Amino acid sequence: MTLGKFNARIVMALVVILCAVWHTPILAHDIKQGYLFLTVNDKSIEGRLELNIVDLNEAIGLNLATDKSVTPADIQPHLQNIKDYFNERVSMKLGNGIVLNDFFLHSNEKVQFLVFPFSIDNLPAIPEYIDFEYSVLFDVNNEHTGFVVVENDWRSGTFNQEANIALVFSPNETTKRLDLTESTVTRGYLEMFKLGVHHIWDGLDHILFLFALLLPSVLYRVKTEWHAKEKFYPSFIYVVKIVSIFTLAHTLTLSAATLGFLSLSSRLVESIIAISIAIAALDLLTPIFRGRLWLVIFIFGLFHGFGFASVLANYPIPASYLTWSLLSFNLGVEAGQVAIVAVVVPVLFLLRKQVFYIPFILKLGAVILIVIAMYWFIERAFLIDLPAGSAWNWFVGLFGK
Repeated sequence: MTLGKFNARIVMALVVILCAVWHTPILAHDIKQGYLFLTVNDKSIEGRLELNIVDLNEAIGLNLATDKSVTPADIQPHLQNIKDYFNERVSMKLGNGIVLNDFFLHSNEKVQFLVFPFSIDNLPAIPEYIDFEYSVLFDVNNEHTGFVVVENDWRSGTFNQEANIALVFSPNETTKRLDLTESTVTRGYLEMFKLGVHHIWDGLDHILFLFALLLPSVLYRVKTEWHAKEKFYPSFIYVVKIVSIFTLAHTLTLSAATLGFLSLSSRLVESIIAISIAIAALDLLTPIFRGRLWLVIFIFGLFHGFGFASVLANYPIPASYLTWSLLSFNLGVEAGQVAIVAVVVPVLFLLRKQVFYIPFILKLGAVILIVIAMYWFIERAFLIDLPAGSAWNWFVGLFGK
């Protein structure tokens, strides 16, 4: 075997290993595993206790089906016995502790789970530490593992994280303390700020709309002809005006939608955001605004605000922190927006007199923006996934795993 072939086989082996690791979930939700998921609010803690049917059979000596076909009616005859079992082996030393009432069933690709949701309410404050005891199945199966997972905690910026393991229980370690001292209101607001920054940077449609408005900032138009501005100050004033108008507009609807005063369908909002890019880009090719640019930016900015609000709606923010979370998130959006402007505008000003700026960067750029925007509009308005969209989502998904 030549050295080249040997090296190639090593590379291929590494690729296979990396792919296997990349696609291995952190939290498997498998047999021999039990879970206690927590959502930390401002004066309450919600959670759910989960155990799969295979382990439940072994723990209590039941004979429930293990092909994911168990129904609530199958559980009812054994419900009290199951509750008693968990009450003896799982405890959370806070308020009244874990009280098991309602239940439901859910399945993953491997196994079916019995789930008991619970809530510990009316706490004077969230404690710095919570003590747990967990000994499910340890008396009959020493390979079982129990997990406490902090799924949501606004004060630490944790949202929808089913793989955020905080505690691990084993037969040799059945008591653990959960440390919440790093979860603070200040950190919560900081995480909201960072979320706003990341959203504007990740929100390609918002960036393209802003880019369409910034492209002509270093030019002036006489009838239909574009010319380079001689000084930076007029460009700076133009940028301050359009960014301020856009900020005012999206702040109004972001606030109103987040606080529950206004609501629009996401399909309509996302479709109009796509159209806003196309119209802003079209004005670069032929003057259609004619002195009404501020009004157009304001109107479309209102819809971009609804788009920002849809992001916050995905996070379980406690009601008492909502207003300040909204402010922090919006400040993050503005900071991210200012960062983009601070990088793009000086570069555009340096390039404005180059022979390629107007025909290629401005006009060809406008055409590209229109094509992208109309593609998005068709997908969003008609709820279809065009081929390029599927390829793009697959590409983005690779880096999101």
